[in-house]
Amino acid sequence: MPSLEKSKLHSLVLESIGSDVVDHSAIDADPPFEVHLKKDRPSRCRFYLFTLTATGSEDRAEDEYRIDLRLPSHEMGEITPAAPDRSGDFLILIGGYNPEREVFAFWDDDLYDKYAWVRHLQIKEGTLNEAETKGVGFQHPNGGAGGETVIAAKKGSLRRGLRMRYRIEHVRDLLSEYLPDDWRNVSSQNDSVCVYRFELFVDYFLAQTDQAHRIPQRCTRAEELSYQITSNILNQIGLTDRSALHDVLGSVVHDWSGEPTPREIEAERDSVEEPIPSEPTLTEEEKEFTETQRRARDSAFTESVREAYNDSCAICGSNRVSPAGNPEVEAAHIYPKSMNGRDHVQNGIALCKLHHWAFDCGWISLSDDYEIIVKDNPELNGYDELNLLEGDKIRLPENDSKKPHPKFLAEHRQLNDFNP
Repeated sequence: MPSLEKSKLHSLVLESIGSDVVDHSAIDADPPFEVHLKKDRPSRCRFYLFTLTATGSEDRAEDEYRIDLRLPSHEMGEITPAAPDRSGDFLILIGGYNPEREVFAFWDDDLYDKYAWVRHLQIKEGTLNEAETKGVGFQHPNGGAGGETVIAAKKGSLRRGLRMRYRIEHVRDLLSEYLPDDWRNVSSQNDSVCVYRFELFVDYFLAQTDQAHRIPQRCTRAEELSYQITSNILNQIGLTDRSALHDVLGSVVHDWSGEPTPREIEAERDSVEEPIPSEPTLTEEEKEFTETQRRARDSAFTESVREAYNDSCAICGSNRVSPAGNPEVEAAHIYPKSMNGRDHVQNGIALCKLHHWAFDCGWISLSDDYEIIVKDNPELNGYDELNLLEGDKIRLPENDSKKPHPKFLAEHRQLNDFNP
């Protein structure tokens, strides 16, 4: 089979992913091919793609396909081992595509430092058959490193394959926080298979079990979908029993969800409540947040604003709670979050759902004296009810440093055409 042009391989990636692509490098440029995806895991991928062909040689198994791996420095004549560009926050994808089967295959780059100048990477024909039937197939290669998983994905299921490739790599990082340092060190093929099966079990546990169920129930379901967690597997990864396994999985679930811890939220409270000058900036300063830091900042903003207003709506005083005791009142941004408005308590106001909606959509605003202003649209439904609020003063925090700042109020009025 003749090799496909790199531009063709790159075009096939875009065609397979479709509308999830936000941006990408030039299709006809030299590898790697970089693709930015809609906010999801993974959101940025760096592809090194080759033609996937049947081996067809006497010294290889008849049921294997392979790629001939040549990284950019190899292509330039370097015969020493080389590595892909692993800089930045990209998922590295060493893979191939077979046009006859319309199947991609991706190897486990996470487990390798460098690749030799002459390197063939193999995948079993049965794994490609599985991908053709189920959309995605996977295997542990003979002689593979600890836990190595090769993934095949039908053309129309490429996004699923990429998500799985990301999850397995990310799961390893999370597990390494809670398992013994040598949990992936193997001395035999059997040890490596144990790690491989455990990693797939955790992947199924995270991706295909009901988060509303307890950890033991989710374990049982994950084992039904993947592999039984035997005593051999527990011994290999350094756990004494299933109770210890459940403890590890509980920690991994927390980290995987990206939900911030109380300590992380508290660390952001200083920024949310720090004193601000008479002319504060409207937007967040340019700063790179991790996903967890951003969630911690959001939670700190919500907690600070609700606390400042005693969990009550600043307009109507409502302090309704759910049966579980959660307050209805919400933390509204005065200068909008959609415009990168600051997560600061003085750019916030606690409002019930109705008045949050009315404030955000421009029905109501506030004067510098904290009096309610209502949009003069008597012909619209809702005006008569909201107009009753005209001129009322809102309930304010006792602490002056947490009251809405005039700069943010003025911008809200300007954005919603309340100024004369």
